[in-house]
Amino acid sequence: MNALNILMPLGMLTESLEMALFDWFHLDLFDLIFVMTAVVFNLQIIGIYIAGKQKNHAMIKRFGTIVLALSIPFAVVFMNHLGTSPVRWITVGFCFIFLYLFVELLFDFILKIEFRSNPLLHIPYIILFYIVQIALITIAFSIDTVSGYLVSISFWALLISLIYALWPGSKAVLRHGE
Repeated sequence: MNALNILMPLGMLTESLEMALFDWFHLDLFDLIFVMTAVVFNLQIIGIYIAGKQKNHAMIKRFGTIVLALSIPFAVVFMNHLGTSPVRWITVGFCFIFLYLFVELLFDFILKIEFRSNPLLHIPYIILFYIVQIALITIAFSIDTVSGYLVSISFWALLISLIYALWPGSKAVLRHGE
């Protein structure tokens, strides 16, 4: 009887995990696009951090270009969001995402200024980046728990890669548009 009592919560946990995964595979197409785009966004930033540590400018530019290209699936999901019943905080989250992508495009690819060495520009940029990360994670959790955890895990991996990039040794180069 005691062994059954111990295994019962494990069985319930397994059952709830199976249901969560089953639900995740039946997401709305636009929700799935959002989650996959958010994860790919974070993976591209990871690539930028690692390529920066390796001083591989060509890869930094490729990853940066992919980050900007992700504005297309984000825009598709955003238009769908506006077409259904838009939730104000999700709309604001998307506005921050698009603002960040615009800043990336403007500073790294159009103006090609080295704003990361100027604290007056870099600090607001970093704040905007983390606001975007909060938006990605909260929107993903509003879709469902599994989606939220997937985007969160990609964010934590991003933080680990940032630590790697900033770890003492060779200086990381994090400029996307060179």
